[in-house]
Formats: sequence, structure tokens, C-alpha cells
Amino acid sequence: MKMGVEDDRRVLEGALYAADHPLVMEEVKKVVGTSSETYVRKLIDELKSEHGGRGGAFRLVEGEKGTFSLKLAEELLERLDDIIPKMRISRGALKTLAMVAYRQPVTQAKLAELRGSRTYDHIRQLLAVGFVESKPFGKTRTLRVSKKFASHLGFEDDMDKMREKLEELVH
Repeated sequence: MKMGVEDDRRVLEGALYAADHPLVMEEVKKVVGTSSETYVRKLIDELKSEHGGRGGAFRLVEGEKGTFSLKLAEELLERLDDIIPKMRISRGALKTLAMVAYRQPVTQAKLAELRGSRTYDHIRQLLAVGFVESKPFGKTRTLRVSKKFASHLGFEDDMDKMREKLEELVH
């Protein structure tokens, strides 16, 4: 069943709202049910104009690597601060997260050596909120920050830019 342009735009908007990560072009084409990047670009441009033009609560944001997400308008963040859910991450877990981000990819064993045995609790916490990805590596695991974490920092999925920014902050 092929839908019309209006329905496709609604489906795209819904997908961008519901996704827990910025969508790449292939995901957008699949959701809309088309193989045409030109058609998807048209839908994206229409949504950008619609959201930007009417001064609504959301903005369609295109990342530098061709990702797309629906973000809350900056001017609303402060006013809605009290009702936006906050993630509770311990101070130790934040330090571990910073070390993962700066040294990635890094093994759990190396982190435990640098940060102590509590690191394993921190990693479990970071995995639970989706800020770290873990892959088996011999008897240990290799860790790196997730696209979700990069997105929260405004880097979408550009890990290189995130590393550069972290290096700037450290030096």
C-alpha cells in the first residue's frame, strides 16, 4: 500500500520523534517505503520548513554525516527543565564515561587498572542508559561511547569531532 506525500511526511516525522538515535538516510528511506533519496530529501526539506517556519516546539536537525533527528527547540529547554527527565549517573560513572570517551576504544581491564574495581559497576550503569557500547575482546571487553551519547552531546554520530572537542577541553 503506497501512501501519499502527506502520509509519508507524517510517518517520517513520527519516526524522527520516536527514534532513540539520529536516523541515517537508509533508515529514513526504509521507514517511508521508498528507494528515492530525492523524494526523502523533499520530505525532509518540507518538514524543516514547517517546523522552522511556524516556530513550533521541534526542529528537524541534519547532522554533518547525513543523519536526521527531531530536537526540542533551544528556547524551550530552560522553560521545560523541570519536566524533562534527568538521567541519574553517579559521579564515578561520569568519570569512567569521560575516560572511555577520551581513550576509546579501551578495554574494561585497562579502565579497571586506571580507575579501580568500581569501574565494573560504572560500566554496567553506562550500558544500562545506553551511553557505552561493549564488545568481547579475549577475556575482557572493548568499550566505546555510543551514538546515543554522542547525540546527547550534539555530535550526532561524529566520534572524531567528539574526540577533538574532548582534547580541546583537556588541554
